[in-house]
Amino acid sequence: MTSAWGRVVVSLPDSLLPVQFPCDSWFVGVQTVPDIPPDDLEQIEKWHFAIGGLDTQQEILPLGGSFSLHRLRSFPTHEQLALSLTSLPVAGAMALYGGNIIQHELVIDAGRFEEHTERIFPTAEAILAGLRICTGAEIVCPAVCERSWAALHTNPPNKCRAFHFERGLSHQAGSEPKLLLGDDLDWVRDNLATVIRLTENDNFQTAVEALCTYFLAANDRMKAAQLWAGVEALFGRRLGEVGYRLRVLTAMLIEEYGPARRKHYKRFKKLYDTRSDVVHGGKVNPDELFQHLTEVRNLLARLLQRIIALGRFPTDDDFEEMLFEK
Repeated sequence: MTSAWGRVVVSLPDSLLPVQFPCDSWFVGVQTVPDIPPDDLEQIEKWHFAIGGLDTQQEILPLGGSFSLHRLRSFPTHEQLALSLTSLPVAGAMALYGGNIIQHELVIDAGRFEEHTERIFPTAEAILAGLRICTGAEIVCPAVCERSWAALHTNPPNKCRAFHFERGLSHQAGSEPKLLLGDDLDWVRDNLATVIRLTENDNFQTAVEALCTYFLAANDRMKAAQLWAGVEALFGRRLGEVGYRLRVLTAMLIEEYGPARRKHYKRFKKLYDTRSDVVHGGKVNPDELFQHLTEVRNLLARLLQRIIALGRFPTDDDFEEMLFEK
């Protein structure tokens, strides 16, 4: 896709992490330009990214510096959305999701970015990717607004600027929201720089994109196929007899030597057998298909977590070490 801000190198503010986005990073290329002049963009003091798929125990969870996650105390009605926002398409999209799904907002203080507004959208996308990887939650983020979504009813008519963010994500009901804990936020803070750096690797980038965008697929079969593409991308040309080698490699990567590794090996065989039916059009019970989708999503998230913990993409030597050394 074409980047919202052009394909440029941008760095996260020091208040979160002093890292840079590679110019070919998926995070830089994921969005569409808000259709307003740059001078007007600089007038926006805070960005409020509408978030669904998470649950929290606190009203506000700080991510560090200019970033925080807020629980929405209320959600605007269809009429309030249409009356308050400058974009009727955004109002319509948000109305489809509704308050049952959109219960939080990621708030980013634009003032901390100074003149570098091109950093804001890639930063938000990287944070969302980190949350998806560490929680396995089916997070959606359909739009971003210059005011809190909970306070739209207090704004003058047609004065609040809002834009599509992750276009096309399904508004159909997904899994139950995942409870976001303090440890999850710590993980995002501690690992976000590594996530961004590893997206220079095409295999890792493909897997992250699969996890972050599989909602775009039209049905559960296609969602599962995309998630499996992400799993298989992590092992690239190592796959000969695909099913067997995936069982071995995933077990070595995410489980310690011993019974847990053997248990994963046996479980993965059943999972991959179901994968064949799902991807190749075999008959699959809808409930079994939904369970399969959940398991594969969690598997892909665990694999990404393990690679991020290693801090680099595993080599053949790494796998040999896992195989022959306890």
